Amino acid sequence: MAASSKKFQKKKSNEGKPKFNKASKKQFKTKKDGAFKSEAVALQLEDDVPDFPRGGGSSLSKHERDEIRAEVDAEFEAEELASKKNKRKKSQKKIQAMPDDLGSLFGDGITGKLPRYANKITLKNISPGMKLWGVVAEVNEKDLVISLPGGLRGLVRAGDALDPVVSNKVENNEGDFLKNIFYPGQLVSCIVLQLDDDKKETGKRKIWLSLRLSLLHKGFTLDAVQEGMVLTGYVISIEDHGYMLHFGLSSFTGFLRKDGHAENKDVEVRTGQFLQGVIKSIDKTRKVVNLSSDPETVSKCVTKDLKGISIDLLIPGMLINASVRSTLENGIMLSFLTYFTGTVDMCHLQNKFPNKNWKDDYNQNKKVNARILFIDPSTRAVGLTLNPHLVHNKAPPSHVNIGDIFDQSKVVRVDRGFGLLLEIPSKPVSTPAYVNVSDVAEEEVRKLEKKFKEGSQVRVRILGFRHLEGLATGILKASAFEGPVFTHSDVKPGMVVKAKVIALDSFGAIVQFPGGVKALCPTRHMSEFEIAKPGKKFKVGAELVFRVLGCKSKRITVTYKKTLVKSKLGIISSYAEATEGLVTHGWITKIEKHGFFVRFYNGVQGFAPRSELGLGPGDDPNSMFHVGQVVKCRVTGSSPASRHINLSLQIRPVRISEDDMVKLGSIVSGVVEGLTSSAVVINVNSKAHLKGMISNEHLADHHERAALLKSILKPGYKFDQLLVLDIEGNNIVLSAKFSLISSAEQLPSDISQIQPNTVVHGYVCNLIETGCFVRFLGRLTGFSPRSKAMDDHKADLSGAFYIGQSVRCNTVDVNSETARITLSLKQSCCSSTDATFIQEYFILEEKIARLQSLGSDGSELKWIEGFNIGSVIEAKIGEAKDIGVVVSFDKYNDVLGFITHSQLGGLSLETGSVVQAAVLDVDKAERLVDLSLKPEFVEKSQEGSSKSQTHKKKRKREASKALELHQTVNAVVEIVKEHYLVIAIPEYNHAIGYASIADYNTQKLPQKQFVNGQRVIATVMALPSPETSGRLLLLLNSIGEVTETSSSKRAKKKSSYNVGSLVPAEVTEIMPLELRLKFGIGFCGRVHITEVNDNNVLEKPFGNFKVGQTITARIVGKPNQKGHLWDLSIKPAMLADTGEIGVKTTLEEFDFSTGQLVTGYVYKVDSEWAWLTISRHVKARLFILDSGCEPNELQQFQERFKVGKPVSGHILNVNKDKKLIRIVRHPLGALSTTNVGDEDKRKGESDNNISDDSVIAHIHEGDILGGRISKILPGIGGLVVQIGPNNYGRVHFTELKDAWESDPLSGYHEGQFVKCKVLEVSHSTKGTIHIDLSLRLSLDGMISKNPLKLASDA
Repeated sequence: MAASSKKFQKKKSNEGKPKFNKASKKQFKTKKDGAFKSEAVALQLEDDVPDFPRGGGSSLSKHERDEIRAEVDAEFEAEELASKKNKRKKSQKKIQAMPDDLGSLFGDGITGKLPRYANKITLKNISPGMKLWGVVAEVNEKDLVISLPGGLRGLVRAGDALDPVVSNKVENNEGDFLKNIFYPGQLVSCIVLQLDDDKKETGKRKIWLSLRLSLLHKGFTLDAVQEGMVLTGYVISIEDHGYMLHFGLSSFTGFLRKDGHAENKDVEVRTGQFLQGVIKSIDKTRKVVNLSSDPETVSKCVTKDLKGISIDLLIPGMLINASVRSTLENGIMLSFLTYFTGTVDMCHLQNKFPNKNWKDDYNQNKKVNARILFIDPSTRAVGLTLNPHLVHNKAPPSHVNIGDIFDQSKVVRVDRGFGLLLEIPSKPVSTPAYVNVSDVAEEEVRKLEKKFKEGSQVRVRILGFRHLEGLATGILKASAFEGPVFTHSDVKPGMVVKAKVIALDSFGAIVQFPGGVKALCPTRHMSEFEIAKPGKKFKVGAELVFRVLGCKSKRITVTYKKTLVKSKLGIISSYAEATEGLVTHGWITKIEKHGFFVRFYNGVQGFAPRSELGLGPGDDPNSMFHVGQVVKCRVTGSSPASRHINLSLQIRPVRISEDDMVKLGSIVSGVVEGLTSSAVVINVNSKAHLKGMISNEHLADHHERAALLKSILKPGYKFDQLLVLDIEGNNIVLSAKFSLISSAEQLPSDISQIQPNTVVHGYVCNLIETGCFVRFLGRLTGFSPRSKAMDDHKADLSGAFYIGQSVRCNTVDVNSETARITLSLKQSCCSSTDATFIQEYFILEEKIARLQSLGSDGSELKWIEGFNIGSVIEAKIGEAKDIGVVVSFDKYNDVLGFITHSQLGGLSLETGSVVQAAVLDVDKAERLVDLSLKPEFVEKSQEGSSKSQTHKKKRKREASKALELHQTVNAVVEIVKEHYLVIAIPEYNHAIGYASIADYNTQKLPQKQFVNGQRVIATVMALPSPETSGRLLLLLNSIGEVTETSSSKRAKKKSSYNVGSLVPAEVTEIMPLELRLKFGIGFCGRVHITEVNDNNVLEKPFGNFKVGQTITARIVGKPNQKGHLWDLSIKPAMLADTGEIGVKTTLEEFDFSTGQLVTGYVYKVDSEWAWLTISRHVKARLFILDSGCEPNELQQFQERFKVGKPVSGHILNVNKDKKLIRIVRHPLGALSTTNVGDEDKRKGESDNNISDDSVIAHIHEGDILGGRISKILPGIGGLVVQIGPNNYGRVHFTELKDAWESDPLSGYHEGQFVKCKVLEVSHSTKGTIHIDLSLRLSLDGMISKNPLKLASDA
């Protein structure tokens, strides 16, 4: 410890630190003839600070110092004699005060009274900033455990183990770099960072340490290091001839030659590793110290007595020459390095087994070698060690293990009131052990010296080991030799033990076994059921029975769940123990739709599939089970190599005969028992009384129809035909998809049943980014890669398919060895060859209509009989709509009819008039009838009902009857429905048929557009019958062709349009930035928002258009590769053109100049930029600070610039390659034209210097700008304000406010929008530009405008 002045002592004593008990402040008594001299010396010791700011130096000669010390010793002896007279009277008080004295640190040195006890580090007096010597006890993935003096343990986080400059260069292999650098038993110097209260145990504190050399070597300079000094450094790089070392300081580095590295040659030196070396030479020019790391030299190198050495330069582990100053009650005091004193406690003496006469070995002024154990800068206390192992720079070895029992241990010393020192007969050498008085016997022992005699033998069990002292801790209690658990190694998974609750927390309870081992009982395991708070039984001090769940490393977890604790079944603590048929208990950790995970002991877990849970079809596992629930399960299979265990909750599986069990792929019937959110539960009609489940997606091939059917299904409804899709135990997975039922015989259930180049039905079971999984019967699954899933490779799979979708797939490849099936879902090779897709649509329509009429007498469906397809019915004209006329029927009040404009037959009708109309289509579910007034339909029906028919009419009917299956016909589109077309076949007496627009694989894709009157080619697939609901079903020949949205080749081949052509088009959709149109036969186009008006000045360009409206447009661009849409224009100037625009329009000239005023429409806006479209090909961007100057305007940037809003601005710069321009809202004024084609460049070196003229060419003195505070400079530095994307200006401290304020910066914060005025724009010699700004409101233009005016400007 260093000498300190009285001022220092007084200051420290006032800081409220009770842990630092000072020695007596009473002045030493001196002889009268030496009073003046002694006082002068005291002043010198106190005031001679400048030369020795921290080390407590002196300028006295050696003779003067010896004389002072002699006086101190004489005074000390006199006080000792005086104190002996009152020793007996005060003995009781001293014993009571002893623990406090032992826990104090002192630093008075030669200026105060000598202490009674040696310095000792405890949890009470340890504090941040202390430097300690320690031994690495454990190396973990994220931290190190360090054994410290006094048996304390500290933790070092991985980030505090190395300085950042070194840790960045260390190879971090999965975060395990600590094990490459540190090893157990390694001696390290560390510094205390902080102390935290241990959350698990009250009264305990966590000691957080740092090994960073930048903290330990703080205060070191190149001048302070000397040859012969030992330094520790990191290996920062490995060179050919040696190692570069880093000492945590930037002032100098080190180099260690490989031939000078004489440590273990088998140990590989790694970057970041700690190496100790002796300084051999110092190169002050290059600031490099050269070292040698010979272990023998390092261990014997003594720190020299340097002039002016301070306490900052003392490092734990330093070897010093010291002399005995005095013996203390529990150690000795040494003086070293002239100015320092330190103490050695009894655990660190030279003799490992000090007896009661140990003081005889340490006579005053005896010379010894010692190493520094700890330094406390706050009290200037220093601890030393004389331990022979530590003095030789090696950690003491350990020859005992925790839990070992030694029957013949010798009592070496009895410390009254404290404990016993024992000599353990370990091999190869004896080990010292200390037994605390509380561990000596079960009952309290008041007089140890009477019960235990030196030299007697006792039976002891090892409790722990202090790695730094080489001292074991033991226990003599009889209970320590009983019980199953004493150490962590005694704990086994599944064992039932009694433990005491010692702490409670939100994460669980900490319990302690009788032997002292601690474990955690997590909150979920504190009760059989999940509870918010622990039960009444869990109170601190309560003794309960637990079962050990796991014991990995030293982390033990236990459970209090009664079912687990009392279970007599075998346990699973490893995957090898999971034998088939084993019945055991486990607990649920995670529940999913297809089953749940069950955890066993030691982290082993298995999976119980849904089919083995004993659930009914449609039952949700989450509603039947809960996480944490204990379940009894049977192992049905295991694979220790892959760590998989299959489980079943059916302890004795129910066996059903093969005759009673339904077969995969068979057709069954069933009745609805119930409905869940995701499925329909079915009672299957079979001998085994099985239950099945239809998922929502499997109710129909049409997604919308399936959802509608589910919404009206009720228990009791019977499904006549259902396909057995999969069998899960006693539960059956069913499908009501018409496509799968009708092709049940062709559906494969095994890979051997699949032939290449065949088309089969299936359904999508999963979608991933790279492809689509298609399932057939059972678990047979194929994969369609992205390239084979769609004709358009760039399209998004999730937008083209949905899980559960019915598909037709072409088998591309079958690999039996890998069990992989490669499929193609391209419509071009998988299109339908029958009408089952449209047939199911009408079958479902009838089912839905019947379900809707359930509960009535059946009369609700009788109206259908009066509306046969093709029949003529009397209708009354009602309200006229945009797309047709609504009619009503006298006989059927709740049925509506509709006649589209194209079916009026050229007649003009009056409201209320009665007409004869032909039935073209009937929507039974919506009770809607589509009619036609065309003569070819009305007269055909009337002629068919007439008794007198001509020969010509007979020939027509015969022709109608002559339609045959698979016959190809020419047809005309009469009505375009959402999912199908109503078509007429003129050649066959205008027979009415129905054809689907979409197909199985194209349900979600954009469909081909049809118009009324369009001619199509179709094939007859089903004649009118009850199975087709009395309809003639056809298949469009174009269904197998790739639509225009997927192939531009077909569109190009059929197109007779060119750029410049005028076309009539119909509006199909109005979008924020474009108008969608259809024209010609199946062609789609768009009108960009900039192609409506000549000057882009309309607020709502599409406001006067509506869907269905016919307009004239000019083609200005051919279909692109993405959307395959034609580009059209309806600009008045474009429509008035002669049409000879040709290539000139498609290759639009990029003709813009700086300062030009342009107008565009917002198409995107984010927090910083608004993006505009000036034309179809030219974009513009507007920075937030260029959009206005008022703070409230800038604050509402995104609200002001909505998508579709027209915005005008002046061009600031142009990027021809990207066809992108940047605009600002205010005029540019006298703008320099240099570099106007360049983009903005980055800002310069300082926050308000810009290195490119062009980026601020639009900024002039006197301009009013919008800005955003970028940085608030300290002191009177003012503000840095951003005025452009990379442009900054400076607001001086005096330009913040008009009136004087004490703290003008108080109203500003970073990110705040401000209105500022440009005071000056100046150029520096370096080419940078400096902009001075002002925020003073008194300047011209700084007063805000009227809010209404602001809104109109925006």
